[in-house]
Amino acid sequence: MVRRVLTLLAAVLACLGAFAVASTTAQAAVVEVTYGPVSLGDYCSAKVNSSSTIGFYNGSLGCYRWSTGGSGLASTGTGSPAAACAYFDPAATYLGHAQGASQALICRYSV
Repeated sequence: MVRRVLTLLAAVLACLGAFAVASTTAQAAVVEVTYGPVSLGDYCSAKVNSSSTIGFYNGSLGCYRWSTGGSGLASTGTGSPAAACAYFDPAATYLGHAQGASQALICRYSV
């Protein structure tokens, strides 16, 4: 009889331990990181066109290089804001993006 009570008690404690572990899951933090035109230029150079030096986000991600003669910027193509966010922080989970000040890209991650 004592053996049965001890076995039942061990089973109850094991179940309570499993419940305690399952109920203490950590919640992920949401962070927002702003990437300015120079940082976007790094993404553009690596993933869009190697001659890119700067990028601007204004609803779409445009990549540019300085034109010959220094008379302004020449387009080198367009990139994906979601891909840019993943490029900058591949370990984090991408949640979304938004427009920042000065045509910056704001990436929202779960870490």
